[in-house]
Amino acid sequence: PFWLHRLWPELPVQCLAGMANKPVAATTGEEGEEELPPFESIDFTDLHEFIETARAGGDGSDEADPVAVALKRGVQETNRVAADIDGQLERLEGESVADYVACFQSFEDLHQEIVATDAVLEKMERMLGTYQYDLSGISDEIQILQGDSQQMNMKLRNRRALQKLMNEYVSSVVVSPQLIRCICEEEINEEYLGHLTELNKKLDHVTQIDMQNLPSCAQSTPELERLRTKAVARIKEFLMQKINALKKPKTNLQIIQRNVLVRYKLFTQFLAEHHAAVADEVKLHYVTTMSAVYLKQFRTYVSCLQKLELENGPTRADTLVSDQWQTAGNPMSLLNQFGFGGKTVNIKDKGNVFALSGRNTILKELDKDPIIAHSTQNKVKYYHEQLFRSHQMLLMDTATSEFLFLSEFFDTKGDPMLFHEVFSKTTQFFLDSLESFLAGCWDSVGLLLMIRIVEYYRTCMQKRHVSCLDSYLDALQQQLWPRLECVLKENTASLRKATQQGLTVPSKDTVGHLVTRRYAELAASLYALSAGESSLAEIEKPLQAMQVEARNLLETMASKIEGPEVNALVFLVNNYDLVLTIFHERQLQRSARAVFEELLSEQIQRFVESQLKRHFPELVSFVTATEPMVEGLDENSARAAGPYQGPPSSVDVPRMDQVVRSFARDWKQETDRIHQNVMTSFQNLSNGMDILRQVLMQLLLYYERLTTIINKCFPQQQAPFQSQLVTRTTILTEIKRYSRSF
Repeated sequence: PFWLHRLWPELPVQCLAGMANKPVAATTGEEGEEELPPFESIDFTDLHEFIETARAGGDGSDEADPVAVALKRGVQETNRVAADIDGQLERLEGESVADYVACFQSFEDLHQEIVATDAVLEKMERMLGTYQYDLSGISDEIQILQGDSQQMNMKLRNRRALQKLMNEYVSSVVVSPQLIRCICEEEINEEYLGHLTELNKKLDHVTQIDMQNLPSCAQSTPELERLRTKAVARIKEFLMQKINALKKPKTNLQIIQRNVLVRYKLFTQFLAEHHAAVADEVKLHYVTTMSAVYLKQFRTYVSCLQKLELENGPTRADTLVSDQWQTAGNPMSLLNQFGFGGKTVNIKDKGNVFALSGRNTILKELDKDPIIAHSTQNKVKYYHEQLFRSHQMLLMDTATSEFLFLSEFFDTKGDPMLFHEVFSKTTQFFLDSLESFLAGCWDSVGLLLMIRIVEYYRTCMQKRHVSCLDSYLDALQQQLWPRLECVLKENTASLRKATQQGLTVPSKDTVGHLVTRRYAELAASLYALSAGESSLAEIEKPLQAMQVEARNLLETMASKIEGPEVNALVFLVNNYDLVLTIFHERQLQRSARAVFEELLSEQIQRFVESQLKRHFPELVSFVTATEPMVEGLDENSARAAGPYQGPPSSVDVPRMDQVVRSFARDWKQETDRIHQNVMTSFQNLSNGMDILRQVLMQLLLYYERLTTIINKCFPQQQAPFQSQLVTRTTILTEIKRYSRSF
């Protein structure tokens, strides 16, 4: 503060700043030096008290300055406090000296203990130094011993490696008497394989280029060659005996192959490596033997299966329209066809030619065991595709087993060449048998089932990762597909020929025709068997061609029916409905039914119109002729117009009156006649009910159109014959009554 600086001008600035509790930078020294730390705060409470005391006790003179007096008193107080402190320090010093003198003996004992401890520690330090020196010597000795141990281990490894090499060399060169006896005299069994393996190693060793120049190898080579020759001869004889055992009748080939021959596959490897000519001879003998065995077994099996086949198979006459059917109005031809003429034809036995009749269940049993061919005990008869599935499944399983055996026993590494040599005669036998069968086969359903069977077994072989039968399966398909197309073309051609020759039906016979049923059954069967099979999509084109010819034939037959035109319509409706009924039973897709659904709907509409024109001709003709005349009239506008002008002059009101009265008088009787006609015309009751409903609803629509014409002609007043009009409710009630009673 300013007043304090005036009292003591000699006080340094730092002291003044410290008193004011403010940091002050140094005023002297070079720039850049660090600032002095601030002084602690000074408590001026006592100073203020001194000043107040001085003011209170002063006499008013200049010398009695309160500040000076206060400072003076502060100095005196300070001296007094300092003197008190000095006295206390002297007293405490005396007491401390007395305490030190009292504890002198303890300090002396402690000093002696410290000296003794230093001596012990020094002795221990000397001992530890000695130990450290000894340990360093031991460490050097351990390093020396470790180096010696590594050298000894290296020498031991080298000696062991040399010993092993020498043992191998000696064992590969030396031919022991025991080995000679085992190779030449002992029985060939699984232990013989071990001796043969040892001989094979010796032969491989002495044939190396580096070993041929060694004297020891040169001495043992002749003996090893004699052993090789003896082993080849014994192995050949053994394998020939085992292969010949496969010729025995009723022999389970797979058991001998898997349990006997495969265990000695080392023999074929030994022959292939050390005597290729003998190996080829054994292989040729196996191929010749197994080729004959498989051919004989499959030929016997197929021969037994043929005795179980159905006797009355389809023939060329079993097309959709047989060549024996005569047109040109000869009734005896139809009688012969139905079994009432000269030659009896059993239609029931021929029905399965076109219908599935459960034949498609074979597709769910493709993995079942083959048929056991006990022809003398089994009286069940089978379709040809069932027999085909049986022997083809047996062939597939046998071929798979044989292919895997050849790959393991002869080490073919998946090459099918050896397999084809074994199975070529067997597969050719099946191809020839199929070709002979197809020459007289007219069963399109059976052919398509056989194609599906071949496709399934191809998939099975692919899942097994066995491709040995790919070419054979391709050959089967190349025979089956052309024959199926040929049979379908023959059926289509028979429809076309019947259309060209004008196939007729008995007089007034409007029910579903036999040709229609045959076509529907055949088409439904083929569609059902090919549904969802992308590989069978090529059957679509023949089916579409057959569909077109079937439609043309039905239209031609309908045009030749005697009697009114309605008979032709009823014939077409019944036949189209028959086709759709069979299609629905087979649950075919919408695309297969679409064409016939449109045709049926078109013919039903024509039949409905023909019935109304026949039973209500005045109503239909009047409504059809008058509607264009009143088409421009507005009933509401005419009511709002001026005086009534009457109906248009072009409208025949008397005829309108006659139509209304005639309808009111006869509509129930004519409706009954329509009901009876529908019941006797259509063989499908459900379809007949729907047609009757459509006829009656169309009648109601015609009558409502007549009512609309009357209202337009008489907008402002009732017609004179208004009381004769039949209400819509009455007609609907009658329609419901017929629907319930049908």
